[in-house]
Amino acid sequence: MTGSYLAGVDIGGTKIAVSLANTSGISIRVYQNTRLEGTSTIIPEQVDFLLRYACEQRGVQPDTIMAVGVSSCGPFVKEMNRTLLVAPNLCGGLVPDRGIIPNDWTRIPLEAVLSRRWSTLTIENDAVAAAVAERLFGAGGGEDDLVYVTWSTGIGSGAYINGMLIHGKNGNAPHIGHMYLAEDGPRCGCGNFGDMESLVSGLAIARDYGGGLTAEDVFKACQNGDGKAKEIISKAIRNFARGLASINAILDTKVIVIGGSVFINNSEMLLPGIRDEFYRSFPVLSEGVDIRPSGLGSYLGDMAALSLVMPDDWIRKWQDNELWERAPPAIMLDR
Repeated sequence: MTGSYLAGVDIGGTKIAVSLANTSGISIRVYQNTRLEGTSTIIPEQVDFLLRYACEQRGVQPDTIMAVGVSSCGPFVKEMNRTLLVAPNLCGGLVPDRGIIPNDWTRIPLEAVLSRRWSTLTIENDAVAAAVAERLFGAGGGEDDLVYVTWSTGIGSGAYINGMLIHGKNGNAPHIGHMYLAEDGPRCGCGNFGDMESLVSGLAIARDYGGGLTAEDVFKACQNGDGKAKEIISKAIRNFARGLASINAILDTKVIVIGGSVFINNSEMLLPGIRDEFYRSFPVLSEGVDIRPSGLGSYLGDMAALSLVMPDDWIRKWQDNELWERAPPAIMLDR
């Protein structure tokens, strides 16, 4: 592939992925498990390594990359106009006695470290970036009133109102994952008790079942008729749908798009129950809201990041030819 390149970075609680793309599509996708031990600069340093590795593999000089779009789990704070991550699924120091995240970080200096080498950066909350991607290329289909919600290791959301992408003072709006749903619920990594993320995230599902199982294991057990797993998944569906009803009561949206690994990997099991529970809410608000699965599937992380920096004159070609579908398989790096 020839021509100018963009880079996309997707930072999550379990993996960090990088892709390079030009007008012909995505040329390389690489990822590593997220490193959660060491100093608080280890994650931006890992991103830098993956970017340089991808450039090396494609024969691209790093200083010729036009722009880098970074889609990251949040929330964020701003310090001296630089974005720092204060993400419960990355920063173990937010709730030290939780004992899940093996570090004492409370903030990650993402922009300060990356801007040393990559001068043209756009950083957004991953769910906000996903809302952009789904509206441009996926299930959002150009809708002016759209909410995207991710159901994964954590819970996040992004939204358009009247065609305008909303951000808030630190770029966290609307952070559905930390909206309270229960008066006396479990503790979240942010320190809240009973917020949506503490009740329905992949980590919450695994925690509620116990025994060292992952969320994926619990879903498999549910499919195999395990009563405890069925109860946990049913409760998660109910709480997730109530979270959607709550955000819809605030934003009065037209379309809700759902993505994230927990949902995408189990959408046939989850979507009917989500719709059923959602439409039980106040009909004046819930009627006419279309709940859709992500249209980008496994390419959403790549496209969310790339959408943040994609030039207008590239977008139509990508839309017409669905160039993300031609992307090569992602390469996992052990080192």
